[in-house]
Amino acid sequence: MKKTIKRRTVLKGAAAGAMALGFPAVVRGAKPYDGKILSVFSYAGPFEQTIKDHMIKPFEEKTGARVKLDVGWWDMLPRLKASPPGQPVYDVVITDPTQGFPSIREGLFQKYDPANIPNAKKTYHRLQENWIQKEGWGVNYGATYMTLAVNTEMISDAPQHWHDVTRPDIAGELSMYDAWYMSLFSFAQIKAGLEGRPGEGRAELEKSLDDVLAFCKENRDLVRVWWSSSGDFIAKLLQKEVSVGICHSAIAFRAEAEGKPIKSIIPSEGTAAVHLFWMIPDGAKEKRLAEEWIDYWYSPEFQLQWGIHAKMPVVNLEAAAKAGEMDAFYKRFLPTTKEQWDAIVYYPYDIYHAGDNFNKISDFWDREVLRKS
Repeated sequence: MKKTIKRRTVLKGAAAGAMALGFPAVVRGAKPYDGKILSVFSYAGPFEQTIKDHMIKPFEEKTGARVKLDVGWWDMLPRLKASPPGQPVYDVVITDPTQGFPSIREGLFQKYDPANIPNAKKTYHRLQENWIQKEGWGVNYGATYMTLAVNTEMISDAPQHWHDVTRPDIAGELSMYDAWYMSLFSFAQIKAGLEGRPGEGRAELEKSLDDVLAFCKENRDLVRVWWSSSGDFIAKLLQKEVSVGICHSAIAFRAEAEGKPIKSIIPSEGTAAVHLFWMIPDGAKEKRLAEEWIDYWYSPEFQLQWGIHAKMPVVNLEAAAKAGEMDAFYKRFLPTTKEQWDAIVYYPYDIYHAGDNFNKISDFWDREVLRKS
């Protein structure tokens, strides 16, 4: 009796044979990372919302993978350190120098393959020159700016300079970040302005860190409320617990764009941007997929959505120009040209991490400035 061989069996055998010969099996509708799960850590707030609304779905459709997103602020590193050896809880994370620099030295991260992240080379050139990206540890991003935000129902004459927060009608009604990497620089800018050298906050820190720390202690009563998260700050400003604050730009820009009684000011003497970078933990299970995630983050299509919806700087210059054309609020505050990017500097992380400065500042800030009650 003749044995009938079903067509399905033939196709299955052909696919298996092709794989044995080293050829990829062609399966209709298959995607390169079907069934894979990518564990991602991101900051909360605008980061979380924009990633959920504008990145996860197109990334999953492109790759076939599923994204498991975890969000927070300073809790990424403790979670990563608590992971079993060689089994990091995340495949890819966004972090900053305060956590990233020391954790690279501790061996918690691995280098990426530049060939797998071509969009990293489409960003503003000065970002690429920083050692994090130059050495292949992560891909740099210049994020939110240090910004003055005012409740316009409480203050009609908005401050235009950092040192204006010492005005009698503002002093004692101010809100500042309890994290010193921003607020130490804020105080340095205030000090320089009061002494007739507006915009020279970095020079103040280079000249004498001790003098700036002493200034922080002497003027800590300018601050009525120390905020811990951007959402916490904007709520207190809208509830009129404070009239003015120094904050991350994105939260102020978004609130103003939504029509809330808030005015955002970036003083003419200049500001500083947060230095962020995407990195891959050592031992990450899905390293190649993590590289795909980073590459998509810096793609023109996502960067455009990022600028318009998150109200964050767009590091792809082509997409930045388009963001300015499409969003008047973006064009008002954020960089659309190389020349505008040229004017942006990071917080002085190099000073913060020189010698024992990091520990010295942290200890002084907790004991002498925040003054826990």
